[in-house]
Amino acid sequence: MTIQERIGKRITQLRKEKKLSQQKFAYEADIERSFLTHIEKGRKNISVGTLERIFAGLEVSFKDFFDAEIFINGKKKKA
Repeated sequence: MTIQERIGKRITQLRKEKKLSQQKFAYEADIERSFLTHIEKGRKNISVGTLERIFAGLEVSFKDFFDAEIFINGKKKKA
């Protein structure tokens, strides 16, 4: 799994935990919904600025975003 795919899966995971639709979250993060779709599917590289807006929209710190099983072991943490 590429880093883009891991970032996309983590964004999707956190967005769904907050019960936000892509449309609502894209509005809150000030990014286009279609671009968010590509990000979540791991198809697009994103800038640090975009990542910063995503963190703000998810209300998550840089550390908490990347301090997840998907980045440590390359897969989702088992429940």
